[in-house]
Amino acid sequence: MNKQVLELVYGADIKPDGDSFIITFRDLSNVFSCGESREEAIFNAVEALDGVLLEMVAENLDIPLPSKVQANEQAISVSPEVAAPVMLHILRLEVGETIASIAQTMEVKYQTYQRMETTGNHLTLKNLKRAARAMGATVELRLRKI
Repeated sequence: MNKQVLELVYGADIKPDGDSFIITFRDLSNVFSCGESREEAIFNAVEALDGVLLEMVAENLDIPLPSKVQANEQAISVSPEVAAPVMLHILRLEVGETIASIAQTMEVKYQTYQRMETTGNHLTLKNLKRAARAMGATVELRLRKI
């Protein structure tokens, strides 16, 4: 990870294509989307990004971290309800821990932590903080006006 702060904001290329817009992600070549309007294409891109990242977590795959958004790209954030479990997965792999060891540190069942990381079930802010602490991290919350 090598970042002090983990954010899941990916740079997207949005191009007109006739009467619609196509969105691709430089850091995730397998994620793309389209829509009849720019707004619809961005909405669909968030859904596609969320779905692919959750599937990557479910398959225990390494997730490419977002590189710096370029001037010609649109910054697209992963949905908060998806970003939290995906960040736990990324952090756990980075620190070299297992699901079992994190569950034990948190004093929860293996399946409870596994669901926190793969689906977001049982992932309250309190549990998110506990899981982050178990991996030597802290949670910061911020809102960005759009």
